[in-house]
Amino acid sequence: MKSIEAAEFNKFIHSVRNPLNSISLNAELGKMLIDDQASPEQIKKAFSEILQQCINCEKILTDMRKKNTEDAAS
Repeated sequence: MKSIEAAEFNKFIHSVRNPLNSISLNAELGKMLIDDQASPEQIKKAFSEILQQCINCEKILTDMRKKNTEDAAS
């Protein structure tokens, strides 16, 4: 069984960190907007970005699993 190479694994980790950082920042922004009693539209935008970044994380993880499975089969 062939495992993920170190450089490829590091690239994968970096790819996942980007959306996770965005999720974290937008969660903090959402909290601040709620505390400041911002408009529902502003709050919705922050949480919509969180949801989109969660979808991006899922795609990255699915792609990596698929690639790792294909590599293991070869």
